[in-house]
Amino acid sequence: MRWPISLCLMLCGSIQAAYVVNNAGRKISGPEISAAADGRVTLKTAGGQVMTFQKGQYRSAAADRPTELDIAEKLLRDGQGGKAVPYLQRAKEKCRFLQWDQTAIQLLADYYYESGQYALAVREYQQLEDPSIPQNQNRLRDALMRSGELDAALQVLNADISSGSRAAAAQAYVMRGKLKAENGDAAGAKRDWMKVTTFFKAQEDAVTEAENLLKENEL
Repeated sequence: MRWPISLCLMLCGSIQAAYVVNNAGRKISGPEISAAADGRVTLKTAGGQVMTFQKGQYRSAAADRPTELDIAEKLLRDGQGGKAVPYLQRAKEKCRFLQWDQTAIQLLADYYYESGQYALAVREYQQLEDPSIPQNQNRLRDALMRSGELDAALQVLNADISSGSRAAAAQAYVMRGKLKAENGDAAGAKRDWMKVTTFFKAQEDAVTEAENLLKENEL
């Protein structure tokens, strides 16, 4: 869902928990904070001063932890993920750009992935600000393939192979091999998995997975 640029999200802060860290590293606190859909953050200090920071003028901003997250996490622990989704969506909306949206997005992405709703998982994983977490990377690529977005998955895997990170490249070769195997290219799958077992011996988990895939596919 996208909001009009002029729409300000609902107030998220209270009781001095809200803050903004500006580009100089100074933390400025206050009882109220809100964010606009374009990333603009407005903070009201305890003294009543209203300060506005455009996106790019601050390092981070945060509000109070929304109660919706507490409710959602309890529902998830109780195995009621479907009931948790509306609360996570609400927390995500309320605290866009204010730290807790990322927690809500992560929980949504993981729930959708683990419940087999791969297209929805892709949407959430792609909204995470930190794309470097290995589990998120692997799940995004797997969800892209499982949701049928093969061209997008292939582009991402090729980028990983060229990234310079040996861990990312090894995992990408494993997953690209799976993609090729599922599309009838057994020879291509074998080449990718053999590259892992031959050139990425330090990436032991990827090597083990590649070896198992070679055996399973009798390659």
